[in-house]
Amino acid sequence: MALPRFFLDLPDDFDGPEAVLPPKTAHHAGRTLRLAAGEPVEVFNGRGGLWRGTIRFEADRAFVALGGKAPSTTESPLAVTLVQSFVSPEKTDWIVEKAVELGVARVILTPAERSVTKLAGDRLEKRLQKLAETAKAACEQCGRNLIPEIKAAPNLKAALEAADTDVRLMLAPGAQQPAALLKDARSVAFAVGPEGGFSERELALGDELGWSRALLGPRVLRTETAGLAAAVWAQTIAGDFPGI
Repeated sequence: MALPRFFLDLPDDFDGPEAVLPPKTAHHAGRTLRLAAGEPVEVFNGRGGLWRGTIRFEADRAFVALGGKAPSTTESPLAVTLVQSFVSPEKTDWIVEKAVELGVARVILTPAERSVTKLAGDRLEKRLQKLAETAKAACEQCGRNLIPEIKAAPNLKAALEAADTDVRLMLAPGAQQPAALLKDARSVAFAVGPEGGFSERELALGDELGWSRALLGPRVLRTETAGLAAAVWAQTIAGDFPGI
């Protein structure tokens, strides 16, 4: 059975006997999860650090008596980058949450010609902060100890250039070639367009930057499905999902 997990921004070399949970986290542990004093829990810092210990409560405060650092073994050997075009907030939240669960290492959000959602300035910064919290909560749930990077690029060219991976696939329903990945690949990136897909001009830009147009199966997938399906496909071939 998985232990209750809590994010704490502890130094990587933290070796103190006890850690203090933030008020919101303490409330969640005591009131929502209804944990009792002495129950085992895990604490992670989002940079790969993992500690196990037992929880105790004092009034509205909560503390974790740490039993030492534990090995962190939930990261995939395949580094997956998802370049996701701007879509609605609800779809973006879903994509980020599920991408974290599927082991994606980095999500790069980008505007695209057919994006209905427009984000810039303070509005974009607030969205990124919200998505960082979504990623953190997803790590608590799924057992990851390394919080994926969630960032935004000013344009598609910058987003495609930022994905410096071994294999770079631009998903396009009209592509002539099926997606391909070798078992020994160590990194892969997928670019997913908004509703309506990438324009021909954007696909040509990908061609110029060394991306390959790829078809992922015979059916047209929604924008919130395509990147996640690609991540599962890649993890099965070269990651930490068992091959069939």
